[in-house]
Amino acid sequence: MTSANFILLVVVLVGGIRLSRTLKKMTMNVPRAVRVGHSVTLECDYDLEGAPLYSVRWYRDNNEFYRYVPKEAPPTRVFPLPGLHVDVSVSDDHRVTLLSIGQPMAGMFQCEVSADAPSFHTEMMVAPMTIAVVPDGVPVITVDKSSLEQGGPLVSECSAPASFPALNLTWYVNDQRIDFQVPGSTSYWTKKEAKLEKSFSRLELTGVGGSWGAIRLRCEANLFKLFRANSLEIAVKPDVPQPASVLLMGSSQTIGDLRVFYKCMLFFLMTAVLIR
Repeated sequence: MTSANFILLVVVLVGGIRLSRTLKKMTMNVPRAVRVGHSVTLECDYDLEGAPLYSVRWYRDNNEFYRYVPKEAPPTRVFPLPGLHVDVSVSDDHRVTLLSIGQPMAGMFQCEVSADAPSFHTEMMVAPMTIAVVPDGVPVITVDKSSLEQGGPLVSECSAPASFPALNLTWYVNDQRIDFQVPGSTSYWTKKEAKLEKSFSRLELTGVGGSWGAIRLRCEANLFKLFRANSLEIAVKPDVPQPASVLLMGSSQTIGDLRVFYKCMLFFLMTAVLIR
């Protein structure tokens, strides 16, 4: 091996060792959901272990919208992307702030960090972000107990106000959460309303007739960590069927026969008293 080749091999090995030691502990902080029209700060943290930074780039669905290169003047560059407005005054090599973000800007956000020469080591992380429309209002419960007297179920429906995405609904019976996975007990569906969605849930409680006591129904709606609301609590007491009179359950002929029987008995009793 010539001295030139030996020096080249040393450079490659040292470069490889340095490459393996740069860009450690990279983390990314992107909110899972943000209210439409609000501002949001995206964070990208990393440890270059002493290596110089070459660039930090931010993308939304593979479209670059922000770049930080410390060797350039100014170090920050913004690339036009409809609906994304970067506040350069509070953005740097670790964070970028977006102003008044719109609903169409939901998607995959990506941070790419590159070390400078000689390694040019690059790492990348991706995270989804939803732009949510928080509803105006609370869920509402309606109850149908008309089938209880025939041994049917108590049927309740919870309807939620429009939002995006649709609200998650959870039933509580006497403050006990009802599992949606119980077959036949609950159902859930959504309907589109313009650019929003409305969610509905149906709850069926069986075996609640007879002397079954009152219960309290409540429906809870939530949207990520941005919204949580409860319906008004509904107290339900099924009507208990009253047993009918034994006489009223007979036919008119049976009732007539009983009256004749009672009159005969009364006549014989009066006759017995007079004979004595």
